[in-house]
Amino acid sequence: MEIVQICNGDIPPKKYGGTQRVVAWLTKGLLELGHKVTLLIDGKTSIEHENLKVIKLPKSVKKILKKSGENGIYKYLPANYDIVHFHYNPIKEPEFPYVVTFHWLGKSRSKFDDKILNNTIFVSKKHALNNNRFTYIHHGVDLSEFNFEEKKSDRFLFLSKASYPPKNVKLAIKLAKDMKFKLDIAGGWRFSISRYLKFHGMVGGTKKYNLLSRSKAMIFPTLCEEPFGLVTIEALASGTPVISSENGAMPEIIKNGLNGFRCTDYQEYKEAINKISKINHEECRRIVEEKFNYLLMAQNYVEQYKSVLSNNRLKKNIGGKK
Repeated sequence: MEIVQICNGDIPPKKYGGTQRVVAWLTKGLLELGHKVTLLIDGKTSIEHENLKVIKLPKSVKKILKKSGENGIYKYLPANYDIVHFHYNPIKEPEFPYVVTFHWLGKSRSKFDDKILNNTIFVSKKHALNNNRFTYIHHGVDLSEFNFEEKKSDRFLFLSKASYPPKNVKLAIKLAKDMKFKLDIAGGWRFSISRYLKFHGMVGGTKKYNLLSRSKAMIFPTLCEEPFGLVTIEALASGTPVISSENGAMPEIIKNGLNGFRCTDYQEYKEAINKISKINHEECRRIVEEKFNYLLMAQNYVEQYKSVLSNNRLKKNIGGKK
């Protein structure tokens, strides 16, 4: 099968960019499954493969869409392909086989009124249901990229966009100060004289992987209906348990007492901090290997590509007949 993926940014990104990391892992998985992939992107890629073709857009996806609409993107499509996979939300139904991965909150945001196209795939069951749809595919990572360390430090980790209030860095900071533990905060920087807090700014590469693998646990107290929460499976792939809220996709990823704890109030977060040492680090990684690996993600997308090509529609995997 010949698949075109359209995305903005570098594939994979050097630092911030969850969507771009997913596209990179999906591309790798599709290539390993024997498919041909064309990346239609406005950035660079470090992926190399004999069956990978890269078409570099002259301007950003956003600028092309603003100036020329969808046709401004479509004119760069290769002559031959079977299906196009969008990683942005087109405004109208294309006249060729396609799927869209919906990486955004969507209708759980009060001001969202964009059209969601028919062949749109969501990234968790809760994400799909929040948008009144019935097809989702969980993200998957390449475990070989993540360090696994059985022996952890005594430091906790917050790794999200700290300046975005719904990520709830305030709660992680309050826990650290109240319970007197050391907290690394990656994903933003601010001046602090607290002995318990260390801000790292935006991180990537070796520094990110070391923070993920050496931390005692990740604190992910998101307040929003998180579509997925890629950083949680990155932590788990490193053998690091996660303490999260109950919001969004967290119940699909974090299993209480198995790979972390989900919390509904401040007292439960404190209790989770106190008992996090009971979590088995190898079990954290095993769950990712079993349920959230990039080859499984790629296989699930191929199944949906085939459904679109043969039936012009997606297979449902929530309720009803698939």
